[in-house]
Amino acid sequence: MSIVSLADLLAGARPDTHGIAIQDGRQITLSRLRAEVSYNADRLASRAVKRGAVVFEDGYRFVVAILALVKIGAEVILPPNLQAGTLRTLAREFDVLLTDMETDLACKVALVSSLDEAAPFRIDTETSRIDFFTSGSTGEMKRIAKSLTLFEREAGVLEQMWGAELGSSPVIGTVTHQHVFGMTFRIMWPILSGRPFHAEFHPMWEPLMAQLRGPSMLVSSPAQLTRLGGFAPIAAANRPRLLITAGAPLPPDAANETAEIFGCVPTEIFGSTEAGVIAWRRGAADPVLWQPLPSVEVAASEDGILMLRSPHASAQGWCEQADRIAIDADGRFRLEGRADRISKIEGKRVSLQKLERDIAALEWVDEAAVVVLGGKRAFLGAVVKLSNAGLAELARMGKFRFERMLRHELSSTEDVAVLPRRWRFVELMPMDGLGKRRVRDVTALLEQTE
Repeated sequence: MSIVSLADLLAGARPDTHGIAIQDGRQITLSRLRAEVSYNADRLASRAVKRGAVVFEDGYRFVVAILALVKIGAEVILPPNLQAGTLRTLAREFDVLLTDMETDLACKVALVSSLDEAAPFRIDTETSRIDFFTSGSTGEMKRIAKSLTLFEREAGVLEQMWGAELGSSPVIGTVTHQHVFGMTFRIMWPILSGRPFHAEFHPMWEPLMAQLRGPSMLVSSPAQLTRLGGFAPIAAANRPRLLITAGAPLPPDAANETAEIFGCVPTEIFGSTEAGVIAWRRGAADPVLWQPLPSVEVAASEDGILMLRSPHASAQGWCEQADRIAIDADGRFRLEGRADRISKIEGKRVSLQKLERDIAALEWVDEAAVVVLGGKRAFLGAVVKLSNAGLAELARMGKFRFERMLRHELSSTEDVAVLPRRWRFVELMPMDGLGKRRVRDVTALLEQTE
């Protein structure tokens, strides 16, 4: 498939009957998209909208709202969700809220469907501004501006990488489009390459499985791919041609189970809101190594921090990321933890990432997350998902003695002063919709009274 810019698409570069999206099982054509963008743009222009927030469960309406705002030169604000606290935080950032979800905000404006015809028109993707708000690992809101042109450049590279593998397959997903990963893979790349995307996304697997009829691209996350237990392998005719996941590393067991069920080895994406897609990997003999996209230059600073230069990153030139890396001789790299996860406890520097790995390496543990607690008298706390052996040992020994045993085992590799003093054992690790752990979620668990 060839990439067509949004400006050319809306100006008639593809036939009016070209399929853009699939909504409730019905195809939506380019003609309808153009008509609804034009009609809603006129409505927003009559209100002199300068900044519009966009929050939609439906991916097609999400696209209509963004393009309508871009058509009138308004700034697009993309809150990560419609939670009351999030909207209160961002309330001064927008004039209207375009959404298909329930809210009591007076500035809510509903999109209006239009069956009228609209003449071809052009939009300016270079000057368009879409503001994402990401919480990263800390939970603090961070604003990142991108243009539609950056998405177009990125789609060109993705098409070069995997377009032939996909053919004309439609795109199905379990992740929201309110974040860069979902918007890139579920919405923008399909539109620009001419593949239809399913407007609905399905956080639960059952309804998504029902949509798997013939070849497709499936966009998901580790948070969901680690919860596939119980599903039978998909029939060969309905297997995805490409299965994309991002947000966090996919555990090897989950990757193997995913491949068995879908008959498709997951392709993992590494990136950030600022930089977009940086690198990828797929079930190789050494799956910990990441291969940069052909458009992305990667280097390590003197301190081992990831530096990159990319034509589809928000920042121009070389920019620093928040990850430590080690680059292999062939240009691939290994992630070695977040650069911002070094803390000082009792006067001693400790890598939270390394401590998590050491805890997870114990035979009684599957996963671990470590955070700093206690304010001025800082100490560490750990949230731990136990293995079956760990659950049995916890039941046998009791929590107090079990924690002492864990600390004793860790004391062979870590200074006793920096070992976790507070522990919480859970069935599921706290994570957001993309499978990322946030410091505030882990901290909240440790601060709860058991």
